[in-house]
Amino acid sequence: MTSFRFLMAVAAGALAILATYGLRHNEAFAAEWKPTDQLEMIISAKAGSGLDNTARTIQALLQEAKLVPSPIIALNKPGGTYAVAFGYFDRFPGDGHRLLVQTSSSLAAFITGELKFNYFDFTPIANLINEPVALVLPPDSPIKDAKDLVARLKKDPGAVTIAIPGARGNAFHVTAALLARTASIDPNKLMIVVYTSSGDGMMQVMGGHVDTFLVTPANFKSLLEAKKIRMVGMSSSKRLEGILATVPTFKEQGFDIQLNLWRGVLGAKGLSPAQVAYWDEIFRRMAHSKEWRQAVDRNGWVSDYKNSKETKEYLKAEHDVLKSVLTELGMVK
Repeated sequence: MTSFRFLMAVAAGALAILATYGLRHNEAFAAEWKPTDQLEMIISAKAGSGLDNTARTIQALLQEAKLVPSPIIALNKPGGTYAVAFGYFDRFPGDGHRLLVQTSSSLAAFITGELKFNYFDFTPIANLINEPVALVLPPDSPIKDAKDLVARLKKDPGAVTIAIPGARGNAFHVTAALLARTASIDPNKLMIVVYTSSGDGMMQVMGGHVDTFLVTPANFKSLLEAKKIRMVGMSSSKRLEGILATVPTFKEQGFDIQLNLWRGVLGAKGLSPAQVAYWDEIFRRMAHSKEWRQAVDRNGWVSDYKNSKETKEYLKAEHDVLKSVLTELGMVK
């Protein structure tokens, strides 16, 4: 019995030593990679878009706080239903010097078959924010609110042009389709007009070239304040703050639609655990900084930080939800 206890004590001591060694080894492993060259931040939309604003905010904070040792260049690569950006990104497997700032729209494009690259071949790094979708009208539009829009669509689903940025099948298109379905309108009969970026679409709605526009609202608060546009519906569960508090939710108007666009960061295909660990730590520090909180408040975003592991699980769950909705709406090829 004594020898058995002795052996158990020796084994426990050995395990403790191994555990300590393993912890130190993992810490060393996580720290063994860091950028040695210029960094690139790839943006799958034009300058001036909501996604571009998010990417350039991240770029500025990472550089100003000196969270990364190398300069970051922002590359706008719009077009091809995100294929231009993902096609470029696909050329650099295992390269931790390039990140792609992405949104739920690219995942939706993958589900609908518009994006030909396998979304899940790339490496999830972090989710950072989410934003609701706003219904925007020209200031002199005869459409009063979401109720009035739906009434007009009931008479003729194709009589009102509904502009969206990005591509068909994204969260903006899903919002329009859900708004139609809540009123028993066939979403496939809607007159959807697609623009490359939210900036392009906003110019068109301000000029009266389209009747309505669905967009994330944060980037256009100044236009709302200047009364150059009207926002008459929001897909959030409750009203936002500041000037956006003047915008009623769809739910307030009798349409139970709650949908958010999330925005985060993807790494290249085949990143090593050390590369993932490096970026995990960088974005954790950024997301918990005072400067990031100020940027979130300034832009009207909703902070929703998730690390690489949490983001991977989140993306899989979002894929299942989006696929279910898009299949029901006849958008999955």
